[in-house]
Amino acid sequence: MITPVRRNWSPKELFNGLTPAMFTAEPSAVRARWDKLWPDLYTEYDARYLKQELATRNLVVTADAAAFLNAWAIDEERHTDGFIRIIELVANESEKDLRERLDARPHDFGPIIEHLKDEFSLMVMIAFDEMCTCRAYAAEKPFYDGLGNKTFHLWLREVIADEAVHSMNAVNVIRACYRDRIGQVGPILDNLIRASDNLRYCGTFVLDYFGTVYSKELLANSRLATMRNIAKPLTV
Repeated sequence: MITPVRRNWSPKELFNGLTPAMFTAEPSAVRARWDKLWPDLYTEYDARYLKQELATRNLVVTADAAAFLNAWAIDEERHTDGFIRIIELVANESEKDLRERLDARPHDFGPIIEHLKDEFSLMVMIAFDEMCTCRAYAAEKPFYDGLGNKTFHLWLREVIADEAVHSMNAVNVIRACYRDRIGQVGPILDNLIRASDNLRYCGTFVLDYFGTVYSKELLANSRLATMRNIAKPLTV
């Protein structure tokens, strides 16, 4: 079995020395912070609903994919905890209120069912999705730098590294279990990119390509990087 790569870090420890009083701002600035951070929080939080959907559909069939998804889900909870703490620090919200808002949101997998055909297509989608997120977070460095404390830059670096590891872990499942289907990867990615033009995000974790940062160039470059990684020989 392919053991997923894991990273060990803690948002709680990272933000331990910060307090909301350090990041007071005018209401308009606080609102802008909220508007930027809230979608990042809820898309990370929605990983739990994707995992539940996969279990309901019995879509995970190999031990390699199961090990990857278990590790991935733990990391996504870590990201959720981190975003909650950032919003507490810079946008005048409480963890209790944020979690109540998160729990109240609807989730509809109907619009993306055609992309959840089997474990192979799922792994391709996650490998691509995590690569997109990795690059989208990297593009948001000016926002985090603008918060005025280097700790946020360190946070962003950790999250970007996690997303890159997630993409490669999914790639390793594909290379270990589905070498005979690698020729199908390109068409699957093209279909995902086409679908993203018309999809409204419905709490599914994947295909959350809204906002200006998710440009056609970012999606195309993420496709290329995913294809390149999958084409590499597997080393255990």
